[in-house]
Amino acid sequence: MATGASSAELAVILIDARKGVLTQTRRHSFIVSLLGIRHVILAVNKMDLVDWDSGTFEAISGAYREFAHDLDIHDVTCIPVSALTGDNVFDASPNMPWYQGPTLLDVLETVDVSTDVAERAFRMPVQWVNRPNLDFRGFSGTIASGTVRPGDRIMACPSERTSTISRIVTLDGDLDVAIAGQSITLVLDDEIDVSRGDILADAEQAPDSTDQFAGHLIWMHDEPFAARAPVSHEDRHQDDDGSDHRSAP
Repeated sequence: MATGASSAELAVILIDARKGVLTQTRRHSFIVSLLGIRHVILAVNKMDLVDWDSGTFEAISGAYREFAHDLDIHDVTCIPVSALTGDNVFDASPNMPWYQGPTLLDVLETVDVSTDVAERAFRMPVQWVNRPNLDFRGFSGTIASGTVRPGDRIMACPSERTSTISRIVTLDGDLDVAIAGQSITLVLDDEIDVSRGDILADAEQAPDSTDQFAGHLIWMHDEPFAARAPVSHEDRHQDDDGSDHRSAP
C-alpha cells in the first residue's frame, strides 16, 4: 500500500457496505494522507448485499468524510457500487436511482490531479550515470520538479559544483525543454563529478543542505514502535561476511 501510494495522486478506498469503516480503512487512509495524496474516491462496494439501501451508503459516507477531514483530506467522492453486477462502475445503476452522482469510471477519467510541481525550482535526482562509451557521459533520472532547458545553469548537490546543460537526451531524440515527471538524460558542457544519488538543481535556486531532518515513519507491526528498544536474539542475523545486522519486526 505504502509503496504504491508513494507515486500516486489519487486513491480509491474500497469499503464493504456490510461492514462500514474498519480499522484497515483507517489505516489505508492514514497512509494516503501521510504520503500527500489529497484526492480520494470512496467506493462503497457490495451494495447489492444491503438491498441497495441509501441509508447505509449515507451513514458510511458521513463517517468516512468526518474521519478524512481530520487527516486533511477534503476532496472525497463517495460512490455506491456493486463490483459483482457493475452498478455505478461504468454505467449508472438502475438499482440505485437515489444516487445521481458520477460513476467510478467518470471520476477516474475527469478528476483534476494537476499540481504546480512544474512551476517549482528544478530538481532531478540522478538515478544512473549513463556512459555507454568514451564519447558520451550523461546523467539519467526523472525530473521531480521544475523545468529545464539546454543552456540552463545547474548545481550538483551536495558537491555544489556548477555546470551548464548542453543537451536533454531521450530515447526519441533531444528535447528543447523538459518538465516535471519526464525521464531524461542530461549532458553537461563540462565534466564535473556527479554520482548516482546526487541532486541536479537550478543553480540560482539550490536546495538547502542539512544534517538534521524530521520525518514520518510508517510502522506496520501490531506492537507500537519503541525508540531504542532492545533487539531480541531472534531479530539478529549475520551476513556471509560475518557482519551483524538487526532486523525490525
